Amino acid sequence: MSASMTSKIVLITGANQGIGFEIAKSLSSKPGYHVLLGSRDAHRGIKAAKDLKDQGLDVEPISIDVTSDDSLASAAHQITSKFNRLDVLINNAGVSLNEENISGPVLRTSYHDTFAVNTFGAALTTEAFIPLLSASPTPRIVFMSSVTGSLTHRWGIPVDLPVYRSSKAALNMLMLHYAFKFKDAGWKVNASCPGYCATNLNDFAGMDTPENGALNAVRLAMLGEDGETGTFTSKEGVIAW
Repeated sequence: MSASMTSKIVLITGANQGIGFEIAKSLSSKPGYHVLLGSRDAHRGIKAAKDLKDQGLDVEPISIDVTSDDSLASAAHQITSKFNRLDVLINNAGVSLNEENISGPVLRTSYHDTFAVNTFGAALTTEAFIPLLSASPTPRIVFMSSVTGSLTHRWGIPVDLPVYRSSKAALNMLMLHYAFKFKDAGWKVNASCPGYCATNLNDFAGMDTPENGALNAVRLAMLGEDGETGTFTSKEGVIAW
């Protein structure tokens, strides 16, 4: 299948596996949605996209590394040349690195590398695609966050992970920045928590499935004109900041 002139063009970062792959699978199965399956590793992205295309789904691979300005510029150029707009951006790429028994320079590197993907990567990706989103009549941005980044629930979630949790708390503020910036233009910008899903991010230790983890992100990607903006939710509902 290939995108028609009326298809909604969706870019998902980090979509060659896990929750990103399931978001791509779900959205590409919806009528009128054409998914650009983003992957840092081009070969993995091509394979993942082929798996979905073989099922008759409307998807194609695109190489994108959210930590590389050159990669972001290249991806934006490709989408501009082919579609001249972007309707949905899902900032899904993320990492959770080892935080146990580290200190000093190693801890500093952990903070740097985690924020480089989870927060700075999402910020620079959004900036790179604002011109293309501005060309859409219905721009949607979804930031994949986590309840572990909730300040309200910090005491109620007994895991350490200060590096990962801080990166997601910062991501929520980043989402609110864009939600406020574009609220009068009708953009829908929201953060989604997938839940504790079994993925490569946590060595498949999660208790829920990636399919379920994709549900709320897909809902937010497909919001209508009366949909919410500037929210932090999961499939169960609103999450406290």
